[in-house]
Amino acid sequence: MKRILISMILFGALLSVIGCSAAPRAAPTAAPAMPLPAMEMPDLDDSGGAAPRPAQPTVAPARGSVNTPNQAEAEARMIVYTGLMSLQVNDTADTINKINALLTNVNGYIASRSVVEYGENKLRGTITIRVPAVQLEPTLAQIRALGLKVLKETQDSNDVTAEFTDLDARRKNLEAYEVELQKLLETVRERTGKAEDILKVYNQLTEVRGEIEQIKGRQNYLQNTSALATYTIDLVPVEEVVVQGDPGWNPGATISRALDRLVTILQGLADVAINLAIIVLPVLLIVALPFVIFVLIVRAIWKRRGAKKTATT
Repeated sequence: MKRILISMILFGALLSVIGCSAAPRAAPTAAPAMPLPAMEMPDLDDSGGAAPRPAQPTVAPARGSVNTPNQAEAEARMIVYTGLMSLQVNDTADTINKINALLTNVNGYIASRSVVEYGENKLRGTITIRVPAVQLEPTLAQIRALGLKVLKETQDSNDVTAEFTDLDARRKNLEAYEVELQKLLETVRERTGKAEDILKVYNQLTEVRGEIEQIKGRQNYLQNTSALATYTIDLVPVEEVVVQGDPGWNPGATISRALDRLVTILQGLADVAINLAIIVLPVLLIVALPFVIFVLIVRAIWKRRGAKKTATT
């Protein structure tokens, strides 16, 4: 009897050990989901209609489940690279064509370009390139080799992994909530058929679908910006060096300078004549007018006295 009891105890312990070893490990804790607003569900009649659920369901990963390739990709680091480079070049247009050829080889492209006139027969350009993040450094090294000198370069990186993971968790919860709302909408149509009740559930379903689309749009943007780095490149043409020295005797230049001086002197004389005619002469007339009148009066008086003397004699 004791042997049988001991054998049963050992057999039960063995089954317990086997059961514990076969138990699945706990899945990693999912990112916190965004709380959804409580929905004011319609009241169903008492004719056997099932009561709607007061809150949205929360999707939790199944115990012992293996991560899918999409989940593994979402857990990878997502870094957005941006930068600025100022490059001195000989020919701006030719350099832009060469950069475009380099980007085509790595599945990149020029997002925008702007070219303006710079100096005499030269162009200055600014381009924005999108290049795969894995090919960023080799491509930048090739672009630097196209120029004469790197005048300025800055680079920035932003890790958006946490934001993408949070958005993914919120999207999954909303999608599960959307499924429950669709089931509830079918139930309301079958049990009550009231337009008011159907409209309440439909409006809530529309709001949830709009939030899902917004989250998907943001996720697509993060995936795009992290997959393709954005770089702005300023192409500055090299300035020509002007050699200054003694050019020697130049008769033509001497004649030209003499003519310029003659024209300047004649212009000065003309300015003096104009000033005399317009300013000095009127002033002289105004000043001399009283003296002229005085002289005329004195002459008239002397003429009268001379006429009296002649008459007396």
